[in-house]
Amino acid sequence: MPGPLASEPVWLDWLSLGLTSDTLKLLLWGTVLLGVFVTAWSLRDSLPAFSRSRRIVAPDGFVHGSDPSARMDEARLEADDLAEQGQYGEAMHVLLLNSLAEIRLRLGTSFAASLTSREILRRVSLPQTGSRAFGAIVQSVERTYFGGKPASRDEYLGCRQEFDMLKRSLAVGPA
Repeated sequence: MPGPLASEPVWLDWLSLGLTSDTLKLLLWGTVLLGVFVTAWSLRDSLPAFSRSRRIVAPDGFVHGSDPSARMDEARLEADDLAEQGQYGEAMHVLLLNSLAEIRLRLGTSFAASLTSREILRRVSLPQTGSRAFGAIVQSVERTYFGGKPASRDEYLGCRQEFDMLKRSLAVGPA
């Protein structure tokens, strides 16, 4: 007949490390809290309680370094070179990327890498014409560059016209 049952298996003795049950509970809750903090920190850009829910607005009287007109002219020339080679989708994407860069500079802010162009459009404070122009650029690029629809010369010229309108609205300043 077997002997009396032991209250704990012998092979688990090494696990206790000589710690009291109160100390083990404290370590467990500390680990849980640390895990929650790390998870919240990694999701900070996608949780509405953090910065993504705030609108991006430039401070009063903000003017950033160099002339925005010159930077945007260079971007337009780069896009025109791509368009001359028949790479209209790439040219439109260059206009979008340079629009985003210029908006960042003019508003004195940075965008989370995880934000889409549409999310940025909803959060930035641009003059109404600039907002419409930027929205049209975003739509054009989504249809062609990301949507797989081949871009035409006319679509590129329309996107370039919106880029020029955005350039003029940024010269006026933030909304």
